[in-house]
Amino acid sequence: MTQALKTTPIEAPSIARSDPAASILVVSGQREIGIRAGSVVNGVQFAANTPIVLPLDLAPGADFYVSFGADNNPVATAALGLPDVEVFAGFHFAPGGNAVGRSGGDEEPAINPFSCWDAGFRPACPDPRGMAIVDLPHGKRVWVDIYKLGVDHIEHGTSRFGVKIADGNDLPQKIGGKGRYRALDYKTAVEIYAHHGKQLLSFDEFRAAAFGVTEKIAAGNDPKITGLDAARTSQRGIMQATGNLWDWGHDGDPDDRRPSIFGGSWWGGDDAGSRDAYLVHWAGHSGGLLSARGRSDHLTPE
Repeated sequence: MTQALKTTPIEAPSIARSDPAASILVVSGQREIGIRAGSVVNGVQFAANTPIVLPLDLAPGADFYVSFGADNNPVATAALGLPDVEVFAGFHFAPGGNAVGRSGGDEEPAINPFSCWDAGFRPACPDPRGMAIVDLPHGKRVWVDIYKLGVDHIEHGTSRFGVKIADGNDLPQKIGGKGRYRALDYKTAVEIYAHHGKQLLSFDEFRAAAFGVTEKIAAGNDPKITGLDAARTSQRGIMQATGNLWDWGHDGDPDDRRPSIFGGSWWGGDDAGSRDAYLVHWAGHSGGLLSARGRSDHLTPE
């Protein structure tokens, strides 16, 4: 039987936050981020917004962890693996900016403010890298993968910049065995994300996550690699959200979920967009126009 990754919270310094509805990280510019005023981390108090020391090689598309450096100064380092006990927060430096309206984002690399998390305000899954928080109706919040599923997800996680996209032609690594799956159908997508402590998006979650893309247009070419497609970046910074490859999901029924596909593909842009969906789709389908994207519940601060 396939073993899913543990979904326990990060064992990290105790955190007191001035805003219970937000991460202790605050973004003030494309390459400027700090600890929010009023935060207390393991007894260290931050009376004012305190800049985090960033590495010189702030590579677009990379994730970063925040921990204490010399003299208790907060520093960011490349997030090369799962966070350890020294890490108390993190963020994603995106290859382009988020949408501000409903016509996609831009091509200026920037810290995604919705990717900011800390040890008590984060996705419930073990790996918080490459995710952005999305607000749903009635106060619910979820975290959504910024990038589509990559073929080598076991090593890299399910949301990573600059990797080959998994679809029915470029097949993903197999969980609990050698080689690759024979198809990327609904069952396979569910199994992969369950292994990573994640799930597929419902239609309501998808349309909220994809809001802000340029509607009714497509990329025009098979993207092949996860990355920036500014016209189809959402307000939460979800990349290649629509008009690239369809994403596996479900209709949202709490008792009898039906396989669904969302967003449209690079071929046929007239319908592509945040509301493009087939809510009763053939579960056994697999093809070169169909990939997947994951989500995680929000770990509410104590």
